[in-house]
Amino acid sequence: MAVTDNTQTVSRASWLARNKLNIAPWLFLVPALIYFAIYVVIPIFESIWLSFYEWNGLYLADGTSTAAWVGFDNYIKLWSDPKFWTSLKNNVLWLVLFMLAVPVGLFIALFLNQETLGMRLYKSLFFFPFVISQVVVGLIFGWFYNPDFGVVGSIWKALYCEETLNLLGNVTYRCAQTPPDILSSAEFATYGIIAAGLWPQIAYCMILYLTGLNNVAADQIEAGRLDGAKGWKMLWYIVLPQLRPATFIAVVVTVIGALRSFDMIAIMTQGGPFGSTNVLAYYMYETAISEYGERYGYGSAIATVLFVIMLFYISYFLWRMYQDEKGGH
Repeated sequence: MAVTDNTQTVSRASWLARNKLNIAPWLFLVPALIYFAIYVVIPIFESIWLSFYEWNGLYLADGTSTAAWVGFDNYIKLWSDPKFWTSLKNNVLWLVLFMLAVPVGLFIALFLNQETLGMRLYKSLFFFPFVISQVVVGLIFGWFYNPDFGVVGSIWKALYCEETLNLLGNVTYRCAQTPPDILSSAEFATYGIIAAGLWPQIAYCMILYLTGLNNVAADQIEAGRLDGAKGWKMLWYIVLPQLRPATFIAVVVTVIGALRSFDMIAIMTQGGPFGSTNVLAYYMYETAISEYGERYGYGSAIATVLFVIMLFYISYFLWRMYQDEKGGH
């Protein structure tokens, strides 16, 4: 009996010794996976399940939920909801224009990747938008667009207004055209918010590309120069292929940032004027959580649509990355 126990102990010890390299990563991953499942995965499925109910968030005195099963009614209502289509259109607009952050961040990184006097200061100035809060960015651009005391208003007054004195001796302006109030315009407000969001996003893409440029193989650059490659040819055929990992991350993060845009809208316009700047994330919040909402089922349906769109894009990029890795081997 003792021999059998010793044999089992030795066998178990030898199995652990053989597989310790495979087990060790999971010991670090399991706590993170549990946390991720509790706070991300499970809420996603609960939100999808809630989208098939009509619920105002209240419970009866005995603790029973007042939620009523409505099946696909919430999704049918979305189809005929003009606010939903406005929000979806704005999300597409965000997605298209936000992609400008990738090439602009690349060219700024190429400019900053030089050994010249004062370049560290320039890098710090370009890096600054990334480290400040989105709320602060929204407030800064809200003041920037202000037609009375903002930069846009000041430039407009300098170009189109004439300074005069009223009867009390105070300075007033007589303008040939009224200064534009960008955030109060249903036509231009969305573009103004996207421009504000691009400021820190360009800085983020710039950081990714600066990191990638530090890892570009110097021998390939020299070989390209010997072969006569320079300028755009050097960038296209030698530098950009080595920046593919940085480009992949920049595109994925930019797509996710565009689709889940919320902070800027909440700070700068709260979805106005007249809901013209709503996106799916803010419309979901407005419908389900805000003081005018309490339609949790309908808000969950909006969140589910946004989740499916994001899942489609992320799956596509992961598939492309897998194909590239497989092709590389």
